Amino acid sequence: MDAAGSETPPGTGVDFQGQQYERVRAVFDAVATGGSGDVAILERVRAEFPGRGDDVHAGVGVLRDLLRIENRPERFRRLIRAWSGKVASAIRRGDFYGAGTWMRALTESPVFPQDFAVHITEGMRDLSRDDLMQELVVKLAAAGDPPSAAPLLAAWGSPLVEYLVAGMIAEEPVVNRRHLVEYLGMAGRSDVRLLTTWLRDPRWFIVRNIATAVGKTGRATAIPALEAVMDHSDDRVRVEVLRALVALKGDEGIDYAVAALRDASPRVRQAAVSLLRASPSDEVVPGVLRALGDGPATLDEARRLVELIAERKTPQAVEALESLVTKRFAVGSSRAVRDSAKAALERMP
Repeated sequence: MDAAGSETPPGTGVDFQGQQYERVRAVFDAVATGGSGDVAILERVRAEFPGRGDDVHAGVGVLRDLLRIENRPERFRRLIRAWSGKVASAIRRGDFYGAGTWMRALTESPVFPQDFAVHITEGMRDLSRDDLMQELVVKLAAAGDPPSAAPLLAAWGSPLVEYLVAGMIAEEPVVNRRHLVEYLGMAGRSDVRLLTTWLRDPRWFIVRNIATAVGKTGRATAIPALEAVMDHSDDRVRVEVLRALVALKGDEGIDYAVAALRDASPRVRQAAVSLLRASPSDEVVPGVLRALGDGPATLDEARRLVELIAERKTPQAVEALESLVTKRFAVGSSRAVRDSAKAALERMP
């Protein structure tokens, strides 16, 4: 098995030991520095190990072994330039999976000496050119936001996140902003802190879009950062924060939606109703009953909550409706709730 975790094909005898290391070194000594020499390095190295073909994992294995053994700064930098070329060429071909595999060759489980980390940083900076990242997002949008790109975006890290956020600010973004939000969600899967730091941005539309992206990451570690902006002054932000919290916590997020039924904004309250309606959780009915007991903001919303219970058509819902028929509520809503509950029961089969 090679350094990238791929099985070595039987019969090839490739173990990257002893004399083979010397053959690899000889390739570096034979190839001229700079220009086409850098691009040719990995192809020359592969030629020393027949039987591995053009499989991307084989190439990554070669690269990681070279990074492990190379202790000469200039040769190491040439390796990084060759790596950068592999990532860029895969992006330009639309091979997002291959680009992600090459990207992770450096960003995951580093095999290089810590003293050479500065060269990795330089390589990432050189790779993170606006023109290449623009080409990436345009190709991704044209391909329909393929899930296969997620490992690449997650491995790219902070430079890509900054580019995507800047794209949302542009008057004429290169792709629709909804694509940028989707890519931010992919980029935050490895380290959601790359996104949550933007929740403190003073621009409401940045916070709103970042909250949406955080909800797409699946990372529950982002919940405290989202909770910190639940009381944001802009109700459009509060809507997306609510959706993100429910997305990340699932059934346990029902309490957020129930609490949002008392938000001052009709926009937020409507979003809460929609989230409760879409949830299969058994906690929805008890939560709505609590909200009805506290007194909904309007009579129309009281009726809507009763209908939400009735739509579930479960024994739990029937029992809740029966209790509403006789229960006393906050002044002004009792009759509306009772009448709605009676009507819902009469429609029950």
